[in-house]
Amino acid sequence: MKIPILATVVLIMAVAAPARAQGVALTLDEAVKRAVEHNPELAIVKLETEVDAAHVAESKTAYTPVLSTILGRSNSTTPPTNFLLGTQGIDTGDWFSSAGVRQRVPVGNGTWSLSWDAARTTSNSPLNSFDPSVASGLRFAYSQPLLKDRKIDEARVQYVVAKRNAASSDLQFRESVVQTVAAVKQTYWTLKALRANVIVQQRSLELAEQLEKENAVRVRVGQSPPIDLVQVQTEVAQRRENLIRARSAAEDGEDRLRRLIMDPADASFWQAQLDLVDEPMGRADLPDLDAVVARAQNERYDIARARNDVGKAATNVEFRSNQRLPDVRIQASYAGTGLGGAQLVRTGAFPGVVTGTVNSGFGSALGQTFGTDYPTWSFGVTVSYPLGRSFDEEARVRAEVERRQAVQRVASLQLDVATSVRQAARQVRSTAEREDAARAGATLAQQRLDSEQRRYQVGLSTSFLVTQAQRDLLQAQVSLLQATLDYQASLVTFEALQLAPATSGASAIGVSGSAVQPIPTPNPQGIFRPGAVQP
Repeated sequence: MKIPILATVVLIMAVAAPARAQGVALTLDEAVKRAVEHNPELAIVKLETEVDAAHVAESKTAYTPVLSTILGRSNSTTPPTNFLLGTQGIDTGDWFSSAGVRQRVPVGNGTWSLSWDAARTTSNSPLNSFDPSVASGLRFAYSQPLLKDRKIDEARVQYVVAKRNAASSDLQFRESVVQTVAAVKQTYWTLKALRANVIVQQRSLELAEQLEKENAVRVRVGQSPPIDLVQVQTEVAQRRENLIRARSAAEDGEDRLRRLIMDPADASFWQAQLDLVDEPMGRADLPDLDAVVARAQNERYDIARARNDVGKAATNVEFRSNQRLPDVRIQASYAGTGLGGAQLVRTGAFPGVVTGTVNSGFGSALGQTFGTDYPTWSFGVTVSYPLGRSFDEEARVRAEVERRQAVQRVASLQLDVATSVRQAARQVRSTAEREDAARAGATLAQQRLDSEQRRYQVGLSTSFLVTQAQRDLLQAQVSLLQATLDYQASLVTFEALQLAPATSGASAIGVSGSAVQPIPTPNPQGIFRPGAVQP
């Protein structure tokens, strides 16, 4: 029995899979598409990009206006502390409300606040001029840093870092896509080779079984000693074991491919037979290696993420340098006050006798508030500066060291990229040469087996020599399969390394950013002389 010479890679790996009811014809592009759509590891990394996008939105909330309001009622009774108040306790009741808005300004990092309050107060104090009284007040204040915090402050740092983290997360996702696609291609071609190995092992077993039949006939007619039949039977048993191992390895390879491309919600996919449609790529001329290395050093996603880290470190240096400056702020405020209600008209000597009232409603108080009846304003500058080396000075030194470290990481990665891409290119060339050598070896092994079988049929050879020739052919065919697989794998690796590093045994999934911390919005109140009464 003769075996056709495996002259080309396509002939070796074009293996007809056994038909099943749930067969799935799968091209390489379809396998890649399935992996990108369904691979749970990729989904995790994709969700991480959404997490970092949410962090950007969280950091922007530092500039969201904050509304605060109060509505309440109070009542207090106090003992008389003045002989003018008599001997009775003083009852004071209030209905009051207050509302205010404050916001950090994105440009210049100043803060402003606007508040309005109103109250209705009743009291039995004989000293009051109004009972009840209604009051209204309006206040606007603004604080603007001139040096420290003007160009960059804590809120700005968080926003810039969150944006860079989001960009790094997107680059991490793209990197994971490249690595997943490479893993799918590697597994696809590996499964093709494993199935081809099953065919090779099956043909080798058939050769041994055919030789066993011929030896049995020769032993019966006395042309060969019984030991020749025992030797061939031993070879048959060994090759049957090899076939069992090959089938098991092919099934394992099929599960590995399923794991990469299946929808986790579709459990039936474990039973589907994957019929691999595509055949191995032919020989490809390598592009200019220096140009490939230069492009990879500029465009690889891990280097882009490292450069992003340099940008984050530079932002931290800028922030810490800014924090060393004196804290000089312009503070300004304006407040208007209004008073109304039932004004008591008194006659006679102090404290007088109430003879009537003059009513002015809440509208009168509001008019005074928005007018110029009772204005209060302030304007000034505050300055603070630490004496001696501050925390921010030491933090700036640390941040500068971290920035230089980030720069060196980029340089180190560029060297790694050049090394790995050049090594991958050499691997492509060497595996191509190995494939040519293995194909020539398989052709010669086939010719030797054919010659040995013809000599055996005319009595010029022995079953041992035929068995040895069969073993050599089997080894040559397996070597050709391995060389073909290694060539396809080297092409995939060379392509992937231009965009992303090779995956390690551990998970490539990583968290790119950190949680955003809420930053309270300051509430400027203006500047007043210490001890002075404020409105």
